[in-house]
Amino acid sequence: MNKQALFHFTVAKEDRSITVERFFGAPVDLVWSAWTDPAILCQWWAPKPYACMITSLDLRAGGRWSYYMQGPEGDRHHCFFDFETVVPKSSFSGTDGFCDEQGVINTAMPRMKWESHFSPAEGGTLVRIVIRFEAAEDLEKIIGMGFKEGFTQGLEQLEELLAHPIA
Repeated sequence: MNKQALFHFTVAKEDRSITVERFFGAPVDLVWSAWTDPAILCQWWAPKPYACMITSLDLRAGGRWSYYMQGPEGDRHHCFFDFETVVPKSSFSGTDGFCDEQGVINTAMPRMKWESHFSPAEGGTLVRIVIRFEAAEDLEKIIGMGFKEGFTQGLEQLEELLAHPIA
């Protein structure tokens, strides 16, 4: 399979959405764990040179994932993901955004609604994510902050991690 068939990143400004599709040559159980097990998730989520630090991850409808990305100079960018639905090894959805150290939402920054699906595919797993925004300005701001580049790097880090046994 060629590289283009492995990864699609589509911005639909008229729908205020981003769709990401990425194939991983690993079984669904392993890919799901890489997205939901804090010990594995922190190994790939933040684009280098940033590190992901998870403060809590309550993987259930109504649960919250709290984390921050820490830069090499010690700067921290706190984020959250509030889970709305969780279907183990299949999908999860929820709201993602920025917050302060105590988890208080930063209303000056965009929030995003994520729908993440994990499907078995020949030779591995297809992950399909649809991210929706309330306003076109929010979509533009996230794109302008380098979301495509950062998320692409994170997914490449995940690809590398999945190529080796995860302990």
